[in-house]
Amino acid sequence: MALVRESLAVLLDRMYAAYMSRFKPLDQTARHNLIRVLSEVQAGMYHQLLGDLSFLADQLFPDTATGDYLRMHWSDRVPPLYAVSAVGQAEVKGVPGTAVPAGLVYTSASGKRYFTDKATKIDSTGKAEIWLQAEEAGAASNLASGQKLKLSSAIPTGLSSEAITLGSGIVGGVDEETDEEYLSRVLLALRNTTRYGKIGDFAAWAVDSSADVSKAFEFKNFGIFGALLIQVVSGDHFNGITQVGNLSVVTSYIDSVAPPVLYTVRTPTLRPIDMTITLLAAESSSENQSTAEQRIKTYLNASARPGVRYTEGSFRDAIVDGIKISWAKVELTNGSHGEFTTTILEYPVWGTVRFAVK
Repeated sequence: MALVRESLAVLLDRMYAAYMSRFKPLDQTARHNLIRVLSEVQAGMYHQLLGDLSFLADQLFPDTATGDYLRMHWSDRVPPLYAVSAVGQAEVKGVPGTAVPAGLVYTSASGKRYFTDKATKIDSTGKAEIWLQAEEAGAASNLASGQKLKLSSAIPTGLSSEAITLGSGIVGGVDEETDEEYLSRVLLALRNTTRYGKIGDFAAWAVDSSADVSKAFEFKNFGIFGALLIQVVSGDHFNGITQVGNLSVVTSYIDSVAPPVLYTVRTPTLRPIDMTITLLAAESSSENQSTAEQRIKTYLNASARPGVRYTEGSFRDAIVDGIKISWAKVELTNGSHGEFTTTILEYPVWGTVRFAVK
C-alpha cells in the first residue's frame, strides 16, 4: 500500500484520542500514571513511523519492491499486464426487425454484468447475435457456452429478456499478473535486451501481450505460405492449462512491436495424458501417490510443448528416486505402443491418473 501523510488536524485528533483513552482526568482516581500514558502513546507513534520506514526501505529497491512500486521501477522497459475484460457472443430472440440497441446490460446467474457495445436488429428468423463485454475485468467474468443471461436494463419492446451465450462463450477475461509473474518477465527482458525478430522473440512478445498468455512456442514453415506459427496457452500443469481466449489481443501487440513477418497466432487443442501408475505394495501410500503426481506435473510443466513425444519410461524416470519410490511402472492408457505424441497443433495436459499395486 502507498504511504499516506495525514494532515496535522487529523494527527492532533488521533493523538488527543490516544491520550484520553489512557488517561481520564475526570475520574476521582486516575487509571494510569501520567508518565505511563505518555510512554505508551509515544511508543505507538514510533512503532507506526518505523513500520512506514521499513515499508519504504523495501520499495526503494527494484528487487524488493511490491505492487505499484515494483511496476514504477520497471514499467518504462517492461509494460505491466493488467486485468482484461471478457468478450463473446450471445443469442437473443424477439420480433423480426426489432432493434437491439447498444448499452443493454445483461446479468449472469453469478451476478456478473455484461453490456452490448454495438447495435443490431432481430433478423427474419426472430434471432440476433450480439457481442457482449464484461463490465468487470478479470477471469471471474468468463462464461461457458450455453449459459443464460437476464436483461437487467429496460427491456425494449419486442425483445426477449433472456440471452444465451454462443460459440466458446464469453472468454478472454484474465486477472492482473502477480508480482512474481511480472518479476519473471522483467528478468527475461533483462537477459534478452535486444528483440528484433530472432528465434524466441515472437514467443517472448506473445507472453508480454496479455496476462492470459503463460507460455508461447514458435514453429517455422507452418501452412502453405511457410508462416511462423505461434502457439499460446494459459496456466500451468499444477493449477490447470487452458486455451487463450482472446487471440486478437496477442496479435495486435505483436503487430505493434515486431518486424513485418508473416505469422499466425493460435491456441492449441488440449490433449489429456491418461495413465496407470503401479507402485510396490510397501510404497503405495497416499503420500507417495501424491508425490508421484507432483513429480509428473513438475516434469510436464518443464517439458510440455506442442509436438512433444513422451514415453512410459520418461514418466517412470520422473517418479522413481530410489528413496521414497524405488520402483514404478507407468502405462499410458491413451497412448500408442508405450508412447504419447502430439502434433504442433496439440498440447499435452494432465489427464486421468489411476494407481495400482504390485
